[in-house]
Amino acid sequence: MPGGAVPRVADLLRSEGLIETTIPDPHDTEPADLTRQPLEFPASRAERLQNLARGDEGFLLSLAYSTQRGYAHSHPFAGEIRFGLVEVEIEPEELGAPVSIGDVAITECQTINQFAGSRAQPPQFTTGYGLVFGHCERKAMAMALVDRALRAAELGEAVESPAQMPEFVLSHSDNLEASGFVQHLKLPHYVDFQAELELVRKLRAQHEEATP
Repeated sequence: MPGGAVPRVADLLRSEGLIETTIPDPHDTEPADLTRQPLEFPASRAERLQNLARGDEGFLLSLAYSTQRGYAHSHPFAGEIRFGLVEVEIEPEELGAPVSIGDVAITECQTINQFAGSRAQPPQFTTGYGLVFGHCERKAMAMALVDRALRAAELGEAVESPAQMPEFVLSHSDNLEASGFVQHLKLPHYVDFQAELELVRKLRAQHEEATP
């Protein structure tokens, strides 16, 4: 029906037992907020997703592409790609009730990946998830691919590729930090260069003395 709720593809598969079911732990604490707390390892999936949502699109796109070319062995189906507006609410202490302050445009992607199963789980599909600001399907899909790759250890898969390594992915996804650190090479490093220059001269002199 126009304007009615649209069922998710993953929910249809879940009703047949063909896709993983994630049941939230009722005793879980509120997820860490990476805008207020530094990233620490091992990082939870909630922290990883926050990091990826804030990450550089180009970096995520390259990693996602690597998983499809054979590094991490992931070539999923795009089960769901959605775009829409979500309402943002805050709850001022003086009011004690939520207040809507506006809408934010987001793009959401859920991928459906093969999973051979394990001793504890039968063969079934698993998922990757991406949620980003704005109308940006490419970044949402890339994020979902990388999210699934980062679940390798959780699912008992071999961790062999960069996209499967949380420390590598999450520590290098910040576009501002990456851009700044690369561009700082334009700044002069007179003292450092002088020290290395003297070291190379000394090593060359020792090499020439030792060479008959």
